[in-house]
Amino acid sequence: MFNKLHIITIVLSMVTAPIFSQDIDTTDFEEEGGNEMFTSVDLSYSQDKGNTDFLSMYYGFSFSVLGDVGPLTDTEFSINYSRSDDKLDGESFSDDQSLTAQFDLWANQRISPFLFFQKSYDKTIGLENRMNAGAGAKFVLLKGFSISYAFLFELESYKSYEISGVDSTLEEADGYYYYDDYYVYDTTYSTGTTDSSFLRHSIRPKYKVKLFDGNVVFDYRFYFKPRVDNFQDYLLEHELKISIVTFYEALSVDFNYTSKYNARYDGVSIINPDTGSDYLDTDENISVGLSFMF
Repeated sequence: MFNKLHIITIVLSMVTAPIFSQDIDTTDFEEEGGNEMFTSVDLSYSQDKGNTDFLSMYYGFSFSVLGDVGPLTDTEFSINYSRSDDKLDGESFSDDQSLTAQFDLWANQRISPFLFFQKSYDKTIGLENRMNAGAGAKFVLLKGFSISYAFLFELESYKSYEISGVDSTLEEADGYYYYDDYYVYDTTYSTGTTDSSFLRHSIRPKYKVKLFDGNVVFDYRFYFKPRVDNFQDYLLEHELKISIVTFYEALSVDFNYTSKYNARYDGVSIINPDTGSDYLDTDENISVGLSFMF
């Protein structure tokens, strides 16, 4: 498998509020009374034909409600959905999906408890299904800097691929495996899934600052997610977003960078059945796009 490095040249966005990852910036609304409702829809489509056969599609939807719910004050409920489907020469290049729901109490206070649920998959790293559910809290330490902790119950299912009948040191050529110029024909292949359930910590430092009268937004965060029973098995995710308002206030340029590390694949040979190569432990993504707000 290879790292994903995308440059998205045209992005169509229909938004009523900026939303990034699992969190919504509510600081602009914390002094307003009543409830506020926001919806965001993002679409991206790109296709090349001819010498290059490439198809890229992205769908995103976000919905949030901010305000008071009965006796609960300063609450926030959000639901976010995203789907990426890219193909290169008819083969899957990226295939992932995520659905996230979160409920925050006292969303704009120094301490904010929350409930969290997420269901996702990423076929390019062999993740057939992952479900997280749990509770946590966000702590504001300094202006612009906060840290969140969540305790999660997780169910996950990974695709596995095994080869029998050949030595693991053999190399493939023209559909056969060879060693010292002798071909081996009695190879058998099997695919399946490995299911597991466990508890996971999720620690997320975040730094977000608005510069030049709010015309530039810098938002960086990373997630450290070790298993409770095995800290050597963990996920590490970096997310960076820089948004710059142009001469037209409703139009902004967005730069996004993500890096995802999975300790499951570090130093371990696990074959990707779609490519025949080992899974890599790190995936990166870069995108540059335009956002229209109205």
